[in-house]
Amino acid sequence: MGPDYYLEKLRGWLRANLLPAAVLIGIILAVGFWFAAPIFHGLLIGFYANFSFWVLVLLGIILVVFLFSRGYRRPALVATGAWIALLFFFLIFGGALEQVRFYDSLEAESLEEIPATEGVRFLPLEVASRAAQNRANEPRVALGDFEPLEREPGEPLGYVAPRVPNGGFNVFTYEQQGVSVVNGEGEVQTLREPFRYGEGMSITDNVNWKLIQERFWVSLTDPYYSVDGDEVLMLVPYLKYRLSFPVTIPYWAGTFVVHPDGEIEDLTRQEIIADNRFENERLYPGELARRAAESLAYQNGIWNAWVTRRDVPQIPDIDNTDNEMPYLLPSGEGPVWFTALEPYGPSNATYTMLYTDAHTGEYRIHKRPLDSALLGPNRSFGFVTNAYPDFQWIRAGAAGETGNVVSLEPRPVVRREPGTDENVLYWMLSVTTRDSPGVNLTAFVDSRDGAVTGLRSYEEVLAFARGEDVPGATPREGGQEGGAPTAAPPAPGEEAPEGQISPDDLSDEELIRLLREAADRLENGEATPPEGEATAP
Repeated sequence: MGPDYYLEKLRGWLRANLLPAAVLIGIILAVGFWFAAPIFHGLLIGFYANFSFWVLVLLGIILVVFLFSRGYRRPALVATGAWIALLFFFLIFGGALEQVRFYDSLEAESLEEIPATEGVRFLPLEVASRAAQNRANEPRVALGDFEPLEREPGEPLGYVAPRVPNGGFNVFTYEQQGVSVVNGEGEVQTLREPFRYGEGMSITDNVNWKLIQERFWVSLTDPYYSVDGDEVLMLVPYLKYRLSFPVTIPYWAGTFVVHPDGEIEDLTRQEIIADNRFENERLYPGELARRAAESLAYQNGIWNAWVTRRDVPQIPDIDNTDNEMPYLLPSGEGPVWFTALEPYGPSNATYTMLYTDAHTGEYRIHKRPLDSALLGPNRSFGFVTNAYPDFQWIRAGAAGETGNVVSLEPRPVVRREPGTDENVLYWMLSVTTRDSPGVNLTAFVDSRDGAVTGLRSYEEVLAFARGEDVPGATPREGGQEGGAPTAAPPAPGEEAPEGQISPDDLSDEELIRLLREAADRLENGEATPPEGEATAP
């Protein structure tokens, strides 16, 4: 019995079992693809998110093949050249076309005045992160990305971060150990209930892996958390794409609700908006709110956005922080994503403000008249520095970095001025020392003229933001060099001597540097340290 015999037997077996074998192979491939689907998700979702482009490619191939098969060589070559030119047009202008179509879909309401905010976010991201890190004492756990967290009505916004496995081995064997919550005053609470599917976990236990298996043809946004007492739920909004000829644009289609025990709810946009568990909470993806702000540059078309630049706004890159706009703000109608936009170019003015309802995703726009633009967030840093010239501000020079005081994260606060009906935009900056886990001074910069009001206590900050008169809250000139000499900010909960920064605010390296500087001054016969510098104990 030679090879022909066995080959014939195989053919006979295949003829008799072809259908069952095909079904079995199909099942194996389907199960394998379902299990490994997240590996291919990034590539395939890229095709799906730009399906109009690939439909054009497919139609072009079909047309050219049809013409060649019928012997129409010259028309086929002409069609090939035309189709290639069309595809190059899409490659060059496709992103801009998406921005134009996204702007057309906004249906934004126009606001005549700046709406007032209710409440503040007292802590900047860096300070909240530092406060939480100072209390993270479990070697197997690290803190993930911090997200803003709504508290009770009237309370300042806080932060929440996942407690993820730390280390190469732990990511395979350890679960996400709940979350760390930083309230509006900087107090840290650890909620330790582990998540069956969580952030920072590898392969099949990672929450993204599991959610992609649940719904493949969506783009997942960054997870965040809803905290009610000791109950914690992870929320992961997802995006789909719709045709807005000739391109596709993303839209919020729904949200996954992930429970610690591994239960996953897949709620549509309408279902989660109506869900009483998340009443007036943040639901709308912040990345869509930012994309909406970016699309405003294309409100008058691509040519204007790229060439003539008439009424083209841009989102500023905020100095001294990793926390970029949009910022989540509390308002009387629920949380909103706020984005302040500057004119294209070197200007530091704010002349357009985009408000995105963080619960429903509705848009509102306020545009300032040309002759009444307001100070932008980055410009506010200079006014605070000028208003407090005796603070030892961190500065970069030829000899390296000096100082240990920095102002962080200009957050918008809109208060109704006492005795008037005017809503005024202030930029609220937190002044702190380099390593401090608290806020030493809160400076409110009037966006109309740059006047700076500095407040030290948490209660004063909340009262000022509510539009109340605060005793001793006297604005000081911040637009010119100089200003009334001031003492450097004391550490939270402590009183430093007038004219000094408390040594407790300084790191060992900073104390050594200051001592060396003092020794150099003595050797050179200079006077005592200038008022406002820290002195050795």
